[in-house]
Amino acid sequence: MSPEKYLVIRFSAMGDVAIASPLVKSIIDRNEGIEIQFLSKPFYEPLFENREGFSFLGPDLKGKHKGFIGLYRLYKELKKYKFKAVIDLHSSLRSRIIGFLFRLSGTPVYTIDKGRAEKRQLLKRGAIHCPPLPHSIVRYAKVFQKAGLKWEFDKMVLPTLGRSSESILDLIKEKGNDKWIGIAPFAAHSSKEWPVDRVRKLCEQLREEGNKILWFGAGEREISIIKNYLQQTEDHIIAGKFSLEEELFLMRQIDLMICMDSANMHMAAISGIPVVSIWGPTHPHAGFSPLKNREGIVQVEMEGRPCSIYGRLKDAKAAEVAHKSMDAITIAMVLAKVHAAFRRRSPGP
Repeated sequence: MSPEKYLVIRFSAMGDVAIASPLVKSIIDRNEGIEIQFLSKPFYEPLFENREGFSFLGPDLKGKHKGFIGLYRLYKELKKYKFKAVIDLHSSLRSRIIGFLFRLSGTPVYTIDKGRAEKRQLLKRGAIHCPPLPHSIVRYAKVFQKAGLKWEFDKMVLPTLGRSSESILDLIKEKGNDKWIGIAPFAAHSSKEWPVDRVRKLCEQLREEGNKILWFGAGEREISIIKNYLQQTEDHIIAGKFSLEEELFLMRQIDLMICMDSANMHMAAISGIPVVSIWGPTHPHAGFSPLKNREGIVQVEMEGRPCSIYGRLKDAKAAEVAHKSMDAITIAMVLAKVHAAFRRRSPGP
């Protein structure tokens, strides 16, 4: 008997796609006889476990699938799979166009409620005066449930991600009994980045405690800052040296990740390692906290937070709050979270 096929759509951003990964694994585990085909940017394929009942579809959104004509071409290519339903986790213009075309052909389409009105209220009133909004993974799960698929958060198992290589295995051999701490000091929006000088001083203390530092990042700006200002001789620079598959494999070998509200935060969380995350203009109440790592969140509650949902600042007042909220986070606060995470991992007497 052929499996029932579901098309799941989430094109971006990287962290949002990463959050979907353990949920997709859980849906396949909990629902026999189904197959999920995930439609997203090709670069994000390594974020998903290669397993039975799953396949990844990477459209050419800058080429043959660009614009309305390209999306119609993509729809015609997808239609041959005879999906039982389309599950839209994005609700973007692209995904809504694809959903509209499937609806015309009689295929049910279920779309995420992003809670835009709730998020506007959170920005207006502030996290101090608002309860936490549902986590993104819960919003995603509700779309699957609308389509008749079962899911239980308590039974969710994280995916096993990444692929080793000779260079990665050579690096891992150097670890020995050292504690490896990954540092990802960057984010898509610079407003979410802790001051570089504070990152440097934090790492000085971590090295004094006997930890090895592994630097994560991407792009010329980030790599330049790491090499010229942050790196010490004994550190390992991961940024720019390995593929996404290799980085995900390596993340599973490190002992802890320190990061901003960023894609690296979500990748580390779904890799199953402790995450210490630093928050300023954005806020976990918006529903984007690292999975199973709320105890590692570092933030200072204050009026005006969040001043942005994703990190883009709309005016000078938001910029002032962003600066103030990041500046309020001390090295001691981050170190305390690191030490607490290591204590939780240590075996009892």
